[in-house]
Amino acid sequence: MPTLSALRNDPHFARLFAFVHVLCWPILVWQLNRFYSWTIREGIHNALYSVNRWGWLTVHYLGDRQDPDAYKPLARTFRPLTDASYASDPPANLAALETLTAVPILHRLAGGIGSRLWRELEGALPSMLDST
Repeated sequence: MPTLSALRNDPHFARLFAFVHVLCWPILVWQLNRFYSWTIREGIHNALYSVNRWGWLTVHYLGDRQDPDAYKPLARTFRPLTDASYASDPPANLAALETLTAVPILHRLAGGIGSRLWRELEGALPSMLDST
């Protein structure tokens, strides 16, 4: 059974002692020791509890032991730096587009210069792709 000073200096229980009034610390120690011995005796590994200002402990939830056969995610594996997906070369399907010149795309305003240029350049793009 841990003593009052051992429980008070434990980082897990220090917040409880800061919350409970100093005169009620013996009640809190008694409640914690009683709860600890009960969980060991019953084999309870997870518990959710709260403590009020007078040191009385209230149990809200008791959990089961974690199943060792439960699903565990696979460990992350990293690709080696020699992997081809890290290459900075452009993909093969973009190699043909390197020979194309930039085609200006202007707004298609009715009667404006953009619509006239677009009509002139409409057939140029497919002919440029066929020549490569």
